[in-house]
Amino acid sequence: MTEYYNDNIWDEGNEDEEEDAQKEYRDYYKEKMIFIMDAQENMFEEIELCGETTTSFEAAHRTVVELLKLKAIQHPDDQVAVVLYNTRERDKPGGAANGGGGGGGGDGFTTPYTAAFEGVRTLLELQQPSAEAVRAVRDLTIDTFRTTIGSLPQRRDSALADALFRIQNCLAASRSAETSINTLVVFTNDPEPCGPCTAPGYKAALAQLNSRVEALQGYRVCLRLFPLAAAVRPFNSGSLWRSVMRALSGPAEELDGEAGVRSGGGGGGSDAGSGISGAGAGGEWVGYDEALLQELATDPGQRRDPVTAITALFESFKRRLSRKRTLMKLNWVISEQLKVAVKGYLLVYDAAKHAKRTVYVNPVTNQPLKVITSLVSTYDGRLLEKEEIGKMKLFKLKTGDTSRLPEVIVPASEVSASGGAGLVPPGLMLLGFKPLSCLLPYHQMQPSIFLRPDERSASGSTTAFISLWRAMLAEGRFALCRYRKAANTSPRLVALIPQDEGIDPYGIQTDPPGIHMIILPYMDDIRHPETAAGVAPQQPSDGQMAASKALIAALDLEKVEAFDLTQVCNPWLERHYAVVEALALSEPIPRWSAIAEDGTRPRRELFESPEAMEAIEAFRMAFPQDGSGKGTKRKAVGEAGGGPAAVKAQKAEAVADAYSAIDWEGLYRSNGFTKLNKDDLTLYLRRHQLKVTGKKDELIQRIREHMEQGGEGPGPR
Repeated sequence: MTEYYNDNIWDEGNEDEEEDAQKEYRDYYKEKMIFIMDAQENMFEEIELCGETTTSFEAAHRTVVELLKLKAIQHPDDQVAVVLYNTRERDKPGGAANGGGGGGGGDGFTTPYTAAFEGVRTLLELQQPSAEAVRAVRDLTIDTFRTTIGSLPQRRDSALADALFRIQNCLAASRSAETSINTLVVFTNDPEPCGPCTAPGYKAALAQLNSRVEALQGYRVCLRLFPLAAAVRPFNSGSLWRSVMRALSGPAEELDGEAGVRSGGGGGGSDAGSGISGAGAGGEWVGYDEALLQELATDPGQRRDPVTAITALFESFKRRLSRKRTLMKLNWVISEQLKVAVKGYLLVYDAAKHAKRTVYVNPVTNQPLKVITSLVSTYDGRLLEKEEIGKMKLFKLKTGDTSRLPEVIVPASEVSASGGAGLVPPGLMLLGFKPLSCLLPYHQMQPSIFLRPDERSASGSTTAFISLWRAMLAEGRFALCRYRKAANTSPRLVALIPQDEGIDPYGIQTDPPGIHMIILPYMDDIRHPETAAGVAPQQPSDGQMAASKALIAALDLEKVEAFDLTQVCNPWLERHYAVVEALALSEPIPRWSAIAEDGTRPRRELFESPEAMEAIEAFRMAFPQDGSGKGTKRKAVGEAGGGPAAVKAQKAEAVADAYSAIDWEGLYRSNGFTKLNKDDLTLYLRRHQLKVTGKKDELIQRIREHMEQGGEGPGPR
C-alpha cells in the first residue's frame, strides 16, 4: 500500500483529489504486455535448448504460457495479448480472436471492430490474465497451428510492421494505454525483418515499419527481443533491431532500471519523432539487453555458452516482471531549507497463502451482502451522524491499581493533538552521521526498507540524494535519522546505510544503488544473555576447536552444488500454488513428494560422505554428553532395566508390530481405511515421515496419495 505524506493528509476537503491521485498512480503501474511470435518456417527448425531437442516456436510457446501464468498470479490486474505474424490465415474483420473476449475486466475496449492485416493473426485479445487465457494459448500445438493458422510460404517484408499496426489498434482501443506500462515481447529468429537491404521492397517496408514505431512511441512502449535460435548459431541482430529497441525503450523514468544506462543524455524515448531510419535515438546504447545481443552475434569461440546468455536475457526480463511496488513516500528533511523526496521499497517479505475471506450472501438470491455498520443512540434509538460521535480514550494501569493512578478518560482528538504531526511530523529528520563501525549486526530490528529518490514528488531530489549517497560511500559513514511513518505511529531511530551498485562480469546488475533504512532498537529493547552467578564461563579446548572447524569444513554446502539462499523455495507454498494452478487449468494435480522436493531438508549425500561421517564422530567424541546435572528420571511402568535405550527399543518394536498387523495394501484396494481410527492411520504416516495433523479424511487422502505414488514399503530405520 502506498502512503502519501503531506501537510493536508487529514484534510477531508481533499479526499476526492487524493482518490484521483491514487487511481492515476494505480493506472501508471499497470502493465499491458503483448507477446509477438514469428511464425515463419525457420521458427520450426529443430534446435538444442537446455539438453532438449525442440523448435524455436515450441520454446517461445512454452515461455509465453509460463509468463501468462506468472502474470495471473503476481499481477492479475494487468493485461496481456498474443499476436502471431507471418501467418497464412489472418484475423476475421470485425471479430474477436479465439479465446479473446475483448478487453477483459475493467479497462475494456472502446470499439467492437477488430482490424485485419495480411499475415497477422491475433491468438489472444488484450485482456486480464486468467485461466481461460492460459488455456487458449496452451491448447495451440504445432499440429493445431499448421491446421488452423499455418505459416506463409515465404516471409512478407511488411509483416512486422503490420503486427505493430495491429498492436497499435489494441492500445488505441484501451482507455488506459497512455498511462500504463506497455511492453512488447518479440520471439523471432529473423535478423532482417524487412528483408535484405538490397531487396527492391526494402525501402518501402522500412518506411512502413518506421511509421508504426513512431506511432507506438506515443504509448511509451518498451520492446524486448528474444532470438531463441541463437542457442545453436550466431544471431546478428543488425542495425535495424537495435534501432527499433532504442526507439521503443519505454518511459523515460524507466531508463535507469537494472543495469541499462544511456550516456550523453540521449535515449530512444526522448526522440519521439526521429523514428528508426537513422542510427537510432542518439546516445550510445550500453544496456545489457543489447550487450547480450551483440555477444550472441559473435563466433562461438569468442562468446560464452549461448544458452547461458539467453537465460540471462530471460532472467533480466523476469526481474522486470516483478515491478517495484512503492511501500511509502517520505520527505527526508536535511535542514529547514532542504528536503529530499524519497520512496521506500520492502525487499524482504514473508510470502503466504491468501487469507480466507468469509463472504455473507443472501439466502434467497445468493448474492453477496454489503455490511453497513451504524451507531444507534441509547436514548431515542435514532442513527447517529459522524459529527455526533465522540471518541474517548481510557488510560489506566495494567495492574488495575487505581490507588496509585486513577482511571483517566481523555478525548481522542486531544490525544492526537498532543502527540500528532504538530510535535513530530511524519518523515525522516537527519540527526547526524556516524561511522559504519558503530553499527552491530543485532541492531537491526526488522527487514530493512530500501530508499530511492522520488523526482516526481520534488524536483532536484535525485541530485541531492546521489550527492549524499556518494559522500556516505566515500567517507564510510551512515546517517542517523528520526523516522515516523505516520501521525498515529511512534517515532523511531533509523540508520541510513548506502549501498553501491554491484555488476557481475557479464555486465548484469546484481545489487542496485540506493540506501537501506535500518530500524534501530531503543535502550529498552536490548537484552543481554543471562549467566549463572558464581560460575566461570567455560572455554573450549584446542582439540574441541579443531573438531568444530573440521565439522564445518566437512558439511560445506558448496561441496555438493552451488547453494544460493535466495533460490530455496517454500515447499508448502509451492505445492499450494501448484494445486491451485492445476485446478484452474483443468489439469491433473501433479504428484509431489515432500522428501524429494523439499529444499529445506538436510542433503543426505552430504552427511553420508566418509569425510562428513568422520567429522561428526570426531565432534561427538570431543564433546561427550555424560548426562551430568540432570535429575533422576522416573521409570516407566513395566520398565525392568536397561535404561532409556531399552525402553525406546521396546516402543519402536511395539509400533513396528502394530504397523505390520494392518494389511495396508488390502485396505487400499478395498477402500477400507475408514475402518481404522486416527491412531492406526498415524502409524503409517509416522513410518513414512508424512504429515500427521488434520482430520481423519485428510489422513486417509494423504495415505492414498502416498501409496498411489508407490510409497508403500519399508519405512526409515
